[in-house]
Amino acid sequence: MRSREPYEADHPRAVPRSRIVLVVRTAVCALMVTPVLRWAVIAHAVRVGRPWRRTCPRCTTPLGPRGDMVAISAVARCGRCGQRLGPPPGAVEVGVALSAAGLVFSGMRGLPLIAYGWWAAVGIVLAFVDLAVQRLPARLSYAAAGGLIAVLLANALRTHDWQPWVRSILGALITAAVVAVCALVMPALVHWGDVRYALAVGAAAAWPGWLTLYTAAFLATLSAALVGVGLIVSGRAKLTTHLAQGPFWFAGTTLALLLLHVGSHSP
Repeated sequence: MRSREPYEADHPRAVPRSRIVLVVRTAVCALMVTPVLRWAVIAHAVRVGRPWRRTCPRCTTPLGPRGDMVAISAVARCGRCGQRLGPPPGAVEVGVALSAAGLVFSGMRGLPLIAYGWWAAVGIVLAFVDLAVQRLPARLSYAAAGGLIAVLLANALRTHDWQPWVRSILGALITAAVVAVCALVMPALVHWGDVRYALAVGAAAAWPGWLTLYTAAFLATLSAALVGVGLIVSGRAKLTTHLAQGPFWFAGTTLALLLLHVGSHSP
């Protein structure tokens, strides 16, 4: 059986956090993390073969902590020339707030919360990059999977419960293998960047249990199919049009974690 230790609600003396504390923690997390995530999205949202973006494309003002900080804020525009940069204003902030609230609300604490916090942060960057240029950079996908698995390994060493970690590894390999087959059969619809990101998605979804992995796959596939049908019906896409999968996989996995563990781990 999977150890119930990673969830704070399992502790017999745990006191449920109030809604106010949850909102404050989520807001602080969003305020501290979103500028870094916006910077990462702007840097990686470039076409294949082009160098990572480090300056404003219009006025070449350096971006980031040593350059223009306005561009990586919720304003989402170059502070010098006003060029629109990165995701729409508030989009990353809302994504971070919802993800942080969902993870905290699921009852995770300690190392598992750190692991999934890292996974969610990199996953948000990947989702916005995929939406912008329809690619999932390899180094971000490997960072999401590697960071998650490494912290969960530390948790396994601490708790001496290896079954969830082993299941996470198997989930990553199985998910990547399935997506790889899809990439071979349908190269126009599924790319090898999707295969690399599948490692992170499978690892995150399988750690709590196999049911979470199945639910995440179902939710991601269903949402992508519904959006795809909607785009085809509206004439904005064809059957052979590649649809960015990163946002659906991230949202489906996060929602599966929330749905399957909020109720079951409530006191």
